[in-house]
Amino acid sequence: MITSKKGREMLLTLSPIYEQSLVMNSIYEAIGSEFDNLELLNEEIELQLFPQSATWGLSFWENRVGLTTNIDEDIEIRRRKVIAKLQSKYIMTPKRMSMILQSYTGANIKINENISPYTFGVELTSTQGFPRDLEDLYKRVNVIKPSHLAVSYKLVSLLKSKTYFAQTAIMSEEITVYPYTSKEVKASVKAKFALANNISSETLTVYPR
Repeated sequence: MITSKKGREMLLTLSPIYEQSLVMNSIYEAIGSEFDNLELLNEEIELQLFPQSATWGLSFWENRVGLTTNIDEDIEIRRRKVIAKLQSKYIMTPKRMSMILQSYTGANIKINENISPYTFGVELTSTQGFPRDLEDLYKRVNVIKPSHLAVSYKLVSLLKSKTYFAQTAIMSEEITVYPYTSKEVKASVKAKFALANNISSETLTVYPR
């Protein structure tokens, strides 16, 4: 029984009498396995052609754009650095800077111009937090920003969680009736409280004549 996908395909092109031949099955199993491995290798090489999907080929991209390879660093961070480096070769505008920094950090970036004389602001918003060390980000901004401008940073970290609030309203009322003129005294209170559990108490004092 041939397990190779390519081997089975090739064997089907032959006369059916060879399907029961152990020799032919062994030959096409060996040949088919080589073609299977070649197909996988082609797919793997295609991934290395783009920094967004490169794995072992990422070091070639880093060398091309002048970055130092650090295999201990998270591969997604390394990919972002390469992409940011490639994007920084064009004329720098707030929109392009935002795109570069977003590729670099994965955060939402907003560039605020002229927050003070010769200063622009970089606002980073993330739902996944930020790494402790943002030194690489600061260096990248210093490389791509106009040299005569200063920069100010604002980091916004959004936390997604469920928060529950409880509220209780307590109301009391005291009624005093005198002189006594009726055999029956009724008191009625109607209260509405939005989003609250209300607890009410009432004290009724009736003095006889």
